[in-house]
Amino acid sequence: MPTSVDPQRLKLSPDDEGAGVLIGFECRECKVKVFGRATFCQSCTSNNLEPMEFSASGSLFSYTIIRVPPEGWPGPVPYLLGEVELPEGPHVLAEIIESQESDLTIGRPMELVIRSVKALRSDEERAVYKWRPAISVPANGKAKQ
Repeated sequence: MPTSVDPQRLKLSPDDEGAGVLIGFECRECKVKVFGRATFCQSCTSNNLEPMEFSASGSLFSYTIIRVPPEGWPGPVPYLLGEVELPEGPHVLAEIIESQESDLTIGRPMELVIRSVKALRSDEERAVYKWRPAISVPANGKAKQ
């Protein structure tokens, strides 16, 4: 079973190898939510933070095409990098998979997916979070992407 690429942002499900949840904190003072690790609130500077889990869906806020990847990038190039706004407020950057640029529109519903990749300098598997367009089911019952 792979380990999380960042346990302070992605908590894996012990029951399902392909499942996980994005994690962060909510400020108990002003209710602002932060994705990932935080020692104080980015809004009011309180250190009264409570751990929380985020939704596995959101809407596409922005995206770009990466043609020159960071050193050691394990996937195909070019690739899509998307900024997804979660219903709770934070924005999360990750690779967009299972989509072409021509299929993307700002505001499009997106869903979280967990994939396993090989670590840079070992054969160890790491679980990473990515986005894909959400599959909606209209009233006629036919799935549409």
